[in-house]
Amino acid sequence: MSVMSSGRCLAVALAVALSASACAKAPPTEKGNKEPAMSEDTSQSRTVDGYTYTTAPVVAQIGPHRYAFPANFYDDQIGPSVGGGIALSFIWPGLQAAAPGDRPTRSMEDHYRTVTASIDYLDAVPASELLPRLSNTEATTEAGSVNRNDPRRRLDLRKAGTERFGLIPYAIDEERMAQFGNEYQKQFGEPVTRNPRKEDEWYIARAANGMLATFIKCDQPEGGNEGLAIQGDRLVPDESVKVSSCTHYFVDSNDNLGVTLFYPRVLLKDWQAMEEVTRAALAKYKVR
Repeated sequence: MSVMSSGRCLAVALAVALSASACAKAPPTEKGNKEPAMSEDTSQSRTVDGYTYTTAPVVAQIGPHRYAFPANFYDDQIGPSVGGGIALSFIWPGLQAAAPGDRPTRSMEDHYRTVTASIDYLDAVPASELLPRLSNTEATTEAGSVNRNDPRRRLDLRKAGTERFGLIPYAIDEERMAQFGNEYQKQFGEPVTRNPRKEDEWYIARAANGMLATFIKCDQPEGGNEGLAIQGDRLVPDESVKVSSCTHYFVDSNDNLGVTLFYPRVLLKDWQAMEEVTRAALAKYKVR
């Protein structure tokens, strides 16, 4: 059984959307760059292409828990996915839900400013075990396999760096990588394949008790260029490179939920605010 079952298609779709910037020019937007602030008025609505989008509550079941998020909080601004997957969206920089009916008319720049949260009930493992599993190889490799010692995929084999944005970066240890390469070649008769675009940057935050609290993986920027630049409240693309993105994991231990956030790397500085707004929505709109 998959540890986190419903976010896989969403992750693929978001990765495609971010990488498409290498060949797609962001169209101009006519609606200003700041998202309108949302009130608690559940009567707000807007009809686009024959469908009326609203802010009315829509019930979602996440494992044994029920939530009633306003419709415009959902990624599609309608409700839960057919298969039961839950994805919420918040628009940077305010990290508020977009106005109803906003999604079908968003520009490419608006899509870059969208932080998406995929939320899963962890039916296979306790929440406390999720981040350790994601940051090591035991769950994905056979005992005794040389791949279990891949320093790119194990937090304990990476090197801690200097704190940034309240996160500790963990870089690939090249000495350990060389040793792993030798072992790999002995077992498989060929060298280890290295691809910088697939050797993610890792960032970690720990709780007061030392346990992993946040685990973030980001694409390596091409030549130091993240593909987007912050200019005020705008994210301006550089079409010469792909947009570097981040996949951000944390848990809600009380309800045994795993949360995965997706956003451009240039927004990494706001990771704490993203966690806070997601936790606040889960707490506020929980029915039982």
